Amino acid sequence: MPKDQQEYEVGYRKPPKSGQFAKGNSGNPNGRPKGSKNLACIVLRESRQPVRMNGPRGTRTVTKLEAIVTQLGNKAAQGELRATREFLPLVQRSEEAVSEGSAPLVVHELDQRVMQSLRRRMENIKVETVTSDGGGESE
Repeated sequence: MPKDQQEYEVGYRKPPKSGQFAKGNSGNPNGRPKGSKNLACIVLRESRQPVRMNGPRGTRTVTKLEAIVTQLGNKAAQGELRATREFLPLVQRSEEAVSEGSAPLVVHELDQRVMQSLRRRMENIKVETVTSDGGGESE
């Protein structure tokens, strides 16, 4: 038996060298080819493709996603129940997503008092350091 095979211990999670994959060869040669896209990538790429859409002001170029949402909104406005069931939750989710990022900050009265107190304390500290240094500010 060659020397290198005698030193290798075969056991749990240690298959024999003859049963291991050769370097550079894939364990699944018929698997997904490199560079192929998954479904999410394909759907997003397709939804961003431009299409020409006829409207009240003539034709314009929009993405397929915009055209779909426009058609869905038009059908919902015409009274189609299925389109309305799809469109209203879509609008609601979109409004929630937009309002999360741009919601005005509401400061309560107690918070305002705390902030004013901190501001006064910081100003007092600044005044004390100026007077103790002889007119110059400290680090």
